[in-house]
Amino acid sequence: MTDTTEEPPVIAQISQGMEVHDATGVPVGTVGAVQQPDTDVRPELPAGPAELFMATGYLLIDRGEQFENDVYVSGEQIDHVTGTGDGALVVLNASWTELDRAVD
Repeated sequence: MTDTTEEPPVIAQISQGMEVHDATGVPVGTVGAVQQPDTDVRPELPAGPAELFMATGYLLIDRGEQFENDVYVSGEQIDHVTGTGDGALVVLNASWTELDRAVD
């Protein structure tokens, strides 16, 4: 008998408050919100990218009060999660400059 169960997407392991680093190890911020793939919740991005993010799922990264714009990470930009509990870290497969800024 063959095991046909699929691994859940990495985004399913992510929760609000987790720290996020880009592909080069630079801290990006913390997870402010998580939307699973095929969500109906539209991110504050231009048409086109917004629909892609809705299809793949996305994270809203809280940059803190010292930065003007929060950023979005698509489900496809998430590489892996390391650690557990308060020490869990989301690692991206994209650099900081490749992330989409929230629009005002």
